[in-house]
Amino acid sequence: MKDISYFQMRAFLYPRETQLSAPFKLHELEEIWFCTLKNVKRKLKKFEDDGRLEYLPGKGRGHLSRVIFKQPFQEEVRKTLDEYVKDDQLDSIIQLMQLPIPKSWFTHFVGDVQTLFGLQKENGSKDTLRTMMSRNITTLDPLFASIAFESFLIQQLGDTLVRYDETADSIVPHLAHHWTVNENHTVWTFYLRKGVRFHHQSVLTSEDVIHSFQRFIKYSTPNFWLVQEILSIEKLSEFTVRITLKKPNPFFLRYVGSANLSILPKDIPFDEHQWIGTGPFLLKKRSEKQLILEAFDYYFLERPFLDEIEFWRVSQETMQVMTYQVGKEIECDHPIQKQEVENGFRFLSFNFRKPSIVHQHSFRKAVYHLLDIKEMWKELRRGKLVEASSFFPQKSSPVLKSRSLVKPLLEKAGYNGETLTLFSFSHPKAMEEAEWLVNRAKKEGLRLRIENLEMKDFYTSKLENEADLAFMGEVSSTDAHLSFLAAFYNNALLFRRFLKEDDLCLIEGWLDQMKQETTYEGREAWIDKVEDYIRNEHLFIFTHHPIKYRTFHPMIQDIQFQSYGYVDLRKLWIQ
Repeated sequence: MKDISYFQMRAFLYPRETQLSAPFKLHELEEIWFCTLKNVKRKLKKFEDDGRLEYLPGKGRGHLSRVIFKQPFQEEVRKTLDEYVKDDQLDSIIQLMQLPIPKSWFTHFVGDVQTLFGLQKENGSKDTLRTMMSRNITTLDPLFASIAFESFLIQQLGDTLVRYDETADSIVPHLAHHWTVNENHTVWTFYLRKGVRFHHQSVLTSEDVIHSFQRFIKYSTPNFWLVQEILSIEKLSEFTVRITLKKPNPFFLRYVGSANLSILPKDIPFDEHQWIGTGPFLLKKRSEKQLILEAFDYYFLERPFLDEIEFWRVSQETMQVMTYQVGKEIECDHPIQKQEVENGFRFLSFNFRKPSIVHQHSFRKAVYHLLDIKEMWKELRRGKLVEASSFFPQKSSPVLKSRSLVKPLLEKAGYNGETLTLFSFSHPKAMEEAEWLVNRAKKEGLRLRIENLEMKDFYTSKLENEADLAFMGEVSSTDAHLSFLAAFYNNALLFRRFLKEDDLCLIEGWLDQMKQETTYEGREAWIDKVEDYIRNEHLFIFTHHPIKYRTFHPMIQDIQFQSYGYVDLRKLWIQ
């Protein structure tokens, strides 16, 4: 975008602009343009030569400089957007919309900009899907990735030895076409498919599998729990691998199907910006503003129907809902609305890793009755509510809460009016919920202070060190039982970071029993026991199961949702 620096300046000066004139200090432009004073003056001279403004330098120390613009800012934005939309300059449009320009100015162009997203046809044969993401990617390293969107991307780039089939609640072959296990579930042997290619064209062998598992064994990472029971892993042949466990674990096969155990090549160092796997898509480009996936023509299973998928980084204000639609070359007035209850939940957690009143059961019970999600939805004028009392939507039911109990419980807990810190992600709806709780708490004499949490800070120790309470969410893969284990085993997730050691020890004992069960019903019984304990002790408070709304063009086929609530990109196609 050749004019980005000009619009950066106009957006920065707009709040102080009067009759097309705005005062400023040269060092302010140095900061927003990240350049030297000499280059600031050079840019201003260029804009003046282009007839966009008149620059009046401040004379003498302490005197402000001034610019007089030739056109109203809104008019310049409108004309520029007209040009960009006409020329399909999506990159330039995104950069302009990221600037602190009044969002109402873009309303007229929303329809035109939307046509640049969705499915685009290039040269009559190449199908590209453009969609949006509202934040930067944290990490795509399987060792560390613990956030739903990143895990979803890893599933597109990599493959695992086996795969979980949700419809049958069973494990099916994938990179391994067959496996055997001994009677006590300690020795697992996997037989690999032959001819499977990585994105850089090397052929998958046993040594790649061993390399991928040993990456985890070498480091203490959030996902180390997936391999911590492995005693040894050895090559029996070029396409046969044997894994021996320290103790029996019938559930280990489900571990092997985790996206985090995607197989990586042994012959090149892992680089998450040049991700090499065997997956249906390869990583064509990754930058702060864009991530592009390209269909892998040599994929060992069915090639994706889409040729490319572009994820564009846009602001939260720009992306209200995720939208997939056909490009402007195809007329349609009746898009399909897809609604799905997320296989996950939102919750309020207590930090037991620092001394505070949250250690008192009566205090947590007071907050439980204070946080009436039905009242929140009503006062915030929201639509449909799926109240949560469990990890799983199908097991949740509405709960009764009594606000009259809050003050007596706070008094019983010994609360003395201290201010507690409530962390929340800066997403608009999340902040709205946090502000509602703060206001409701204030009326009952409980003082809370909101602290914003950015996704980039999720893997740091900021939460443990500073939070007393935190609003958070947990999203399941299609393998709900594996995700339940991960919630308590993954060192990056809040349950393990916030819960007391004795509570974790008790829960882990039940999870060990769960892993020994060979039936769905047997595992469900142990999950119920864990959830009952969480509810009785108010270790955290379930709030709701989010409802996802997406808009699709009716000519896009096979709209299926997969792990973590995202669309199955392998199967999308257009008639």
